Amino acid sequence: MKRTSMSFVAAAIAWLLTSGVAGAQWPNDSDANLLIADRPSEQVTPKIVSTSDGGSYVAWFDLASGNYDVYLQRLDRDGYEMWPHNGNLISSHSQNSWLVDWDLIADSQDNAVVVFGDARSGSDLDIYAYRISPGGDFLWGPDGVTLSNNSDFEPAPRAVETTDGQFVFVWSRLPDASDGKIMMQRLTAEGVPLFVAGGIPIAGEPGEGPGNPDIVASVDGSVIVSWVRDVSTLYSSPRHLRAERFSAVGATLWGAPVDVFNAGNLPIAYAPTLQADGVGGALFVWHYSPATLFDSYVQRLDVAGVERFAHNGVRVTTTTGRNHLDPTLSWRSQVEEMFVFWRELNSSQSQWGIYGQRVSESGSRLWGDGGHQFMPIDGTFDFALRSAPTLDGAMFFWITEPTQTYDENQILGVRVDQAGDPVWSPDPILVSSYLSGKSRLPITLDFSGTVKLVWEDDRNGSPDIYGQSVNPDGSLGIPIDGVTDDAAPTAHRMLSTIPNPFTRSTSIHVSRDANARDARIEIFDATGRLIRALDAGSGGSDVTVIWDGLDSSGHPLPEGVYVYRVARSAGAMGKAVLLR
Repeated sequence: MKRTSMSFVAAAIAWLLTSGVAGAQWPNDSDANLLIADRPSEQVTPKIVSTSDGGSYVAWFDLASGNYDVYLQRLDRDGYEMWPHNGNLISSHSQNSWLVDWDLIADSQDNAVVVFGDARSGSDLDIYAYRISPGGDFLWGPDGVTLSNNSDFEPAPRAVETTDGQFVFVWSRLPDASDGKIMMQRLTAEGVPLFVAGGIPIAGEPGEGPGNPDIVASVDGSVIVSWVRDVSTLYSSPRHLRAERFSAVGATLWGAPVDVFNAGNLPIAYAPTLQADGVGGALFVWHYSPATLFDSYVQRLDVAGVERFAHNGVRVTTTTGRNHLDPTLSWRSQVEEMFVFWRELNSSQSQWGIYGQRVSESGSRLWGDGGHQFMPIDGTFDFALRSAPTLDGAMFFWITEPTQTYDENQILGVRVDQAGDPVWSPDPILVSSYLSGKSRLPITLDFSGTVKLVWEDDRNGSPDIYGQSVNPDGSLGIPIDGVTDDAAPTAHRMLSTIPNPFTRSTSIHVSRDANARDARIEIFDATGRLIRALDAGSGGSDVTVIWDGLDSSGHPLPEGVYVYRVARSAGAMGKAVLLR
């Protein structure tokens, strides 16, 4: 646990020391954006995740060498590059001439964990995982940890850190001539495999090949894994959505997979979205076509695997005659509500719009059966829809084609409150106004509610990686409560958290300057969601605030690492480790 504290202190010191250095930072100009990678040839399939100090890791595949090499960059909260421009090389091992999906997470020590498949041992793709420190050190060795090495096709691995500080990885194993499986491997923090070499099979029916796995952490070191039951044939496979919870030793905890959706077949090559609900359960969102048009659905499973909504999920809209595609989910854990946004298309899929729905904890459609229209259905092509929760609603972002000309794209954003009303302005904000070809659009939310987006952008002639930071008030650029040249003197300083780790409650001690104003302590989970705010009062003396390990609704939180800060006070932040 001492390593957690020292890792945070080191990252915070690095942030403070570099906040005034020369170089690029998150721009406030939507026409500029932040150039993250621009080596020759193309940089593609980027990922971004937040760290506890408000910084982020960005990773991508880089074709400058003629091989798709893996690169990683670390940005501080203000967008300054902590490593050389164009990032650090993680792997130059042989890769196929085409790419499949992969994963990037930031762990509780603010290390980056990268997992992908490559062809270093043959063209079939095997799975490898790397853990990189904030200083760029290869914590699991220069070639990472081999998770699989066989002659079978193994695409699209996923990773998660468990509540006990270990790491679990899942992927599909799809042989040419035998049954497929979903495989799992568990590593210690030091990168030591805890299951047999190549991992253990956790799902798969005779004659089938499951695919598109995903994973989230649950309680007591367990994980929830979702997958599509069978992807072995194009048209006849029972492409049902399933999930199961597995213990720290890989044993099933629900006894059998739960059929989250089995009313029909999911689209070919489609991967539903899985999220943790913060109390040991899981959230799901997906679309499918029962006939000729597509509908979107949501479902929640509790920690025991019990469906909280009707079997096969809740439709986000009952509107007929149109397609409801590509739903994205934002979860407000404080009130247990979902915000879902999707692309609304006409029946021929030749016109596009954006709609949304707020779903209650009981599965009610709170914005009416038809949902809320945010962008009308017209000839402007909208795609790559992404969303993130806020204190009172949600934000969503997407790529649009305003001139209705191919490869002349912009990125727009909207923030709405609980009623679905716009918060920033009646119109979407411009996140990237430069007209160029854009694709992908991973986003991440930090502890302050700031969203960072990255994407492929060909404004320089071939795909490069660009990014942008969007603050909770809709402004672009460095975080509004970050350290800047004209920042006021810090009025609050965090002293300590005792005990840490804790099981029932912990005391957060704050030292205040004489000119300190009223303050509150904000507590965030590992995904950057605000889960509790505690009043620290006013006055010029030190103060102690007690946190009981509960969220704002009085629900016990799962064990894990939580970030706390004094709201809008630069530098006053820390970590607390909750054990159950």
